[in-house]
Amino acid sequence: MKYTFTNLFSLLLVFFLIVMPVSAQIKDGSAYKINSVYTGKKSLFIANASFDNNLDIIAWTETNVPAQRWIAEDAGDNTFYFRNAYTEIPISVASNRPKVDDRLIQRMNALNYSKWEFIPVNNPVYPNAYFIRYSIKAVANGADLFVELRSDTDGTNIYLNEKATTADSIRQMWTIVAEDILPNKVSNAFRDSVMQGWKRKYFNALKTSTGFWGEAEMMETILDAYETTGKQEYKTMFEQVYEHFVSYPAGWGQSGNGQDWRWNEYNDDIAWAVLASVRAYLMFGQHPNSNIKYLNIAKTNYDNMYSRAMIPAGMLRWKQSPSGNQGSNSCINGPAEVAACYLAIATGDDTYYDKAKSLYTLQRKHLYEPATGKVFDSGSWDNGVFKVGNYWVSTYNQGTFLGAAVMLYNRYKDVQYLNDANKIVELTRKDLCNTLGVVKVCGSGDDLQGFKGILMRYLRRYIVDLAVPDRVAWMQRNALHAYNNRNADGVIWTAWWEKTSDNYIFSDGYNFANKGFGASTAVSAAFNAPTDANLIIKNAYQTIEAEHFDYIKGVFTEETENGIYISNINNDFYTAYNNVDFGTDVVNGINISVQSSRQAGRQIEIRKDSPKGDLLGIAEVPSANPGEWATATGTITPQTGKQNIYLVYKGSGFKVDNFYFTKEANSVYNPISAIFSLRFNQDNNNLYVYSQNIGVIRIYNIQGTELLSANLVEGENVIDFSNHVAGVFVVNVETKDGISTKKFIKN
Repeated sequence: MKYTFTNLFSLLLVFFLIVMPVSAQIKDGSAYKINSVYTGKKSLFIANASFDNNLDIIAWTETNVPAQRWIAEDAGDNTFYFRNAYTEIPISVASNRPKVDDRLIQRMNALNYSKWEFIPVNNPVYPNAYFIRYSIKAVANGADLFVELRSDTDGTNIYLNEKATTADSIRQMWTIVAEDILPNKVSNAFRDSVMQGWKRKYFNALKTSTGFWGEAEMMETILDAYETTGKQEYKTMFEQVYEHFVSYPAGWGQSGNGQDWRWNEYNDDIAWAVLASVRAYLMFGQHPNSNIKYLNIAKTNYDNMYSRAMIPAGMLRWKQSPSGNQGSNSCINGPAEVAACYLAIATGDDTYYDKAKSLYTLQRKHLYEPATGKVFDSGSWDNGVFKVGNYWVSTYNQGTFLGAAVMLYNRYKDVQYLNDANKIVELTRKDLCNTLGVVKVCGSGDDLQGFKGILMRYLRRYIVDLAVPDRVAWMQRNALHAYNNRNADGVIWTAWWEKTSDNYIFSDGYNFANKGFGASTAVSAAFNAPTDANLIIKNAYQTIEAEHFDYIKGVFTEETENGIYISNINNDFYTAYNNVDFGTDVVNGINISVQSSRQAGRQIEIRKDSPKGDLLGIAEVPSANPGEWATATGTITPQTGKQNIYLVYKGSGFKVDNFYFTKEANSVYNPISAIFSLRFNQDNNNLYVYSQNIGVIRIYNIQGTELLSANLVEGENVIDFSNHVAGVFVVNVETKDGISTKKFIKN
């Protein structure tokens, strides 16, 4: 037979591809998926995505997570190390004297025992298949050892064996597929992936569920998703579920729960549904169904619950029966305290803060250990003496008491609340987590399954409200660990320290196929874990992206190829940015990148601490070139240190991209401007002025006409402003420290 040059070249190429070790094709630093030819869809995985040394490497159904990706690292001599993309620990062997039946493990500080060579399978039936040969031969007989899978069951160990010569050699065949390194970080894309896995499996059932407290908590998790991302999808999801939740007929086993929940004797259930309702009011204002009034429902049901649940000793009973029940526990007092704080914010009625403060004081006295940060479960009064009946510490109670401590500290600035919050978090991290920081409790059962989602929610408030960036990595670790342990459907069971099974049976035998509540806790972890510790404290004089808000109302984020913008802006919607650090320089203005409105008169108010807090300045939205991006500027009242800044939108029809504050060159902040603070309550028309010293206050309208003057006392001063029309007003305060000026708006 005569060979042409082309024929000969083709034969040589085929020969080269058959015999050339794939190691020569692997790229240093690239990520790979290592799948079994025997099982098809099973790939190498770290058992439970754990960081433990000497832990088994197993086969598991592909779930597209970093813990099933391996980063190649050139080890020389045509061999490679393969480090797990999540744990960063390489594949090794369980023995320093390798032999048949040694298990594959992840192993630290043993690179000499972590080298692998990849040899193509010379069989066209199995294209792109390879044998993985260990770099060290068997000690006993010098035979080559190959990676082998012996079962198609999830969780099966991987072993070393001599080269098979029978059909069983398929168990030693692997496909090595290059993959992008999956993002091993908390991001909006990561969060959405977690949400979609939960939503596909459980959301339709939630929209028709007949339950109560678990449903209320799942609604709160959806609110967390909206509050941290601004995605319109999550707002719509909440509205759909809530409309069903308050539908009729109401009662256990009925299609809905109605708007009057007195039929439910569990007072903590009502507190949770109140929380979902009042938070929805603060984020959305109103439901698309005009018959659903979030705030009315929240306030009415809280008031009814509080009245019937109050025990003469001053705490709340968990359940109405048996009659005369004198027991109390943290699972009602904690959420009732947080709900009261939210109602105070929503209504402007400080008596709700009084309720929260009173309940907190008694819970702290009877069910809290200040020295350790332990929140105990329950107890009861016997002849006027309270006895703790259950010293159990749970993620639920640690979470709610933490939330109450943070919100009460926000209101009163009492250092006791701050100290309590710190202790609660320290205890939770130390006692309720493993050494890595992954929560290790509350992993099964009909109530326990939802506890950790509550903890995650209030840990975020703790970090964001109290400026604690050091705790971000801990929260991210839980979110990422949960994600890496998801199943093939994208579902994550609440015991996220353990791989979520594809048959929906937990290791203790619990079937969670229909338990959306338990699966929602990982969703809470994903959305409540901040994306970046560096965003907790924001430099006022550097660009702050508008989508890096901490709290929002009404607006949506709009993602384009050019970036993410704030859209769906309407009157009194806002984005809030905690811990904007002005340092000691003199701030004199703000620049906001906006897409111009078609209508004149659109404004952005810059307020401090709340949407109705001190007015620091106003930026006018340009309207000269509608649709084009421009800069809205405004003059800012001097500030110092870290402040919570609210951009409150007036009008609609424009978008916001980013903002930053400006300062006077070579200047130092003048502390005279800090001699007083003010807050105007739009509901009762009272102006609250907090002065460090006695002095005189004068209030002018925007035209400069003096409207009133009065003497100030040290501390809080209340000025009735009901006789004055709406507008912008200037407040001038003079004390022994000097003269300071601020503005406020009456709507």
